[in-house]
Amino acid sequence: MKTKSNSVISTAIENSNESKWIKPLALLGKILLFLVGIVLSLKAIKEPDLWWQLATGDWILANKSIPTSDVFSFTYFGTKWINIKWGFEVLISLCTKAFGYEFIYVIQALVTVAFLYFTLKLVNFKNKPFLDKTWANSLIIICSFVFLAASSNRIIGRPEMFSHLFTLVFIYSLTRFPNHKKLIYLLPILQLIWTNMHEAFGTGIVIIGIFVFAAWVDYFINPKKEKPLSISLALLLSIAVIPINPYGFEMLSRPLEIFSQLNTNKYTTELSNYSTHEYWQTSTYFTFIFLVITFLGMFAIAFEKSNENRLKHFVNQFGLANILLIIAFTILASSAYRNLIFLNIVLLPFVVHSLFKFIIFIGTKTKFKIQHLAISLLSAILGIVFYISIVSNQYYQINKVSHTYGLQFSAMQNPAGATQFLKANNLDSKIIFTDYLASSYLLYQLSPNFKTFVDLRDLDVFPDTFFQKNAEAYANYENYKLLDEKYNFKAAVVLNTQFKRLQIGLYNDSNYTLSYFDPLVSVFVKQKKLNNIPLNISALINFKPSVFSSIINYVFNPFYNPMDVNETNFNTEASLFYLSLGDYNQANHLILNSPKDASVNYIKGQYFFNMAIADTSNQKFYNDSAITCLNMAVKQNTNYFEAYFSLGSIELNQGNFVSAAKQFEKCCEIDHNNLNAHLYAGECYKGLVENNKALKYLPKLVYHLEVSNEMNPNNPNIEWNLGVAYFKQGKCNLSTPILLKVKDFEGLSAEDKNTADYCLNNCGGK
Repeated sequence: MKTKSNSVISTAIENSNESKWIKPLALLGKILLFLVGIVLSLKAIKEPDLWWQLATGDWILANKSIPTSDVFSFTYFGTKWINIKWGFEVLISLCTKAFGYEFIYVIQALVTVAFLYFTLKLVNFKNKPFLDKTWANSLIIICSFVFLAASSNRIIGRPEMFSHLFTLVFIYSLTRFPNHKKLIYLLPILQLIWTNMHEAFGTGIVIIGIFVFAAWVDYFINPKKEKPLSISLALLLSIAVIPINPYGFEMLSRPLEIFSQLNTNKYTTELSNYSTHEYWQTSTYFTFIFLVITFLGMFAIAFEKSNENRLKHFVNQFGLANILLIIAFTILASSAYRNLIFLNIVLLPFVVHSLFKFIIFIGTKTKFKIQHLAISLLSAILGIVFYISIVSNQYYQINKVSHTYGLQFSAMQNPAGATQFLKANNLDSKIIFTDYLASSYLLYQLSPNFKTFVDLRDLDVFPDTFFQKNAEAYANYENYKLLDEKYNFKAAVVLNTQFKRLQIGLYNDSNYTLSYFDPLVSVFVKQKKLNNIPLNISALINFKPSVFSSIINYVFNPFYNPMDVNETNFNTEASLFYLSLGDYNQANHLILNSPKDASVNYIKGQYFFNMAIADTSNQKFYNDSAITCLNMAVKQNTNYFEAYFSLGSIELNQGNFVSAAKQFEKCCEIDHNNLNAHLYAGECYKGLVENNKALKYLPKLVYHLEVSNEMNPNNPNIEWNLGVAYFKQGKCNLSTPILLKVKDFEGLSAEDKNTADYCLNNCGGK
């Protein structure tokens, strides 16, 4: 019911000269919202999952059947495989055959438009009492922009897009028509499609189940109401259609098996739960803010009535189904980083509701005048800024993600060059080691001859013990050699940025030769090393966007500039690669005649740094030369992580803890998720605390050790340092359990064990 004060506010707004601008600005904001959703979806292809999914879709169309066992790997060929995403895979296979790879992201754009349409429908329906305010739609648009920003990390062309859409449609349908008989036909049909598109299909049953439970509770409290038979029948039919699937009745228990994998699969960061460092990213904090605003709104509703009626009033106003949805989806979101978007979907209507009530409260209870025109203007400005930042790639650069605007395939983001090399050298049918990220594209391009060692089908095919062996091979070359003895690999294909220890081992192995390199991937062929064999630094084929893709790219950004492989300086890239392998002479040789940009100065700095270690008689000269080159590098590129790290390492080696700490702090600022940056920063503060007795640095030491412990849990050396640091802070309650855990670790020196015992004795531990 509209209060008198609210009516006065509305009348004042409508009668103002400014009100004529509010509706046009709200409409502009709405148009921009859909445009932003579209351009967020139009990305260059880089998702490695898409390639094995395309390969599966092609296999299904070629064989006119759906695989029930592994057909792609040589390690687990014939193993049972339940592939829920087959419907999506067939869809993208058909579309790519007709329009090219890029069309996958056109599908994402269409789904995003539908998603935003139902988002606005749901938010508007839940906030009907406020929609007589002419600025209300603008506030909805502003919140929707924030929602897009919070969820943009999952707008990536993968089959989960359909789970996001179906989740929203289910909630909207059940909210809008709680007992409508048409739900009997709509929800089971949608559930049937969902079950054959993505593994999160069980979410639909949970959503319907929550609404059914709430409806029956409401009926028993108010028996005069009609029995919720229609919605109950919709639930039963939705469950009944799940076995209409290539895998039959197994699908009924599949959601529970998938949920249990979240605790087992520790090898994909998107499955990290709330207790891990990887979980707490920018988008996580967006969701957390949504949750806080929603709880504040719930709190305000609860205290609108007297104590005796508070709970009843709260449940009646908020709705039991909504309360249960928030609880269920909060649990889901806490289980894996990639599930945060589902909680955002549930929370958005209540975030908008809470903000509406807050603005009205400000307008009626204080003398502060709400600038309603400003709200509408803000929605339009926000849309314009958001749109321009995306199509110009500033949005992705600010968020430090490697996505780029525009439908395009690039060999700089997919291992196309390595694929061509394997095929040209008749290696495509051999037993080859591939890391799990590079393997999917090779599978798609080289099938049916090529079989993977491991790929991104994860625990659906490969057991967690096998993934553990892979992780050990990436970390320790001796473990790779054990795999090599078992499978007798003819070559190894490894991404340059992810598995450096493995690459160093292969480079120094006399049985392998580095035979192909590009900025993305390297290929080591098993053949005895010979002298004077030149490295094949291949000029990659420049994959131009199709005419169809180009038209779309330029429609949304007339100044669009596609990625061009020819702009890459391969000498510099190869030099950086050799540098990472520890071959400083080869790295320096490759850039002798190159223009001295930031990368070249960094390479020369690293060369001099290495020479300072090798030639102690001229150590000062080489160190000074290294510092000069590295300072030039960071002057040319103020975010050059590696250059700051090298400067810090030089200062640390010289015992200049304060200067070194500044460099490593800069590294942490550039890349907060880099473990080594925090470890080395901690080492600097440890030196200051121990050598200079400067206890003012103790909090910083503890901070970096705590972050390191979150990122690399159960590391005895990190835990020992953290336990001792807690002791020095007088926090025995934190120090004792950690030191008790690690004091008998064999890797600790006798001195370290004595220190642990000293701390425990003084804390009263045993």
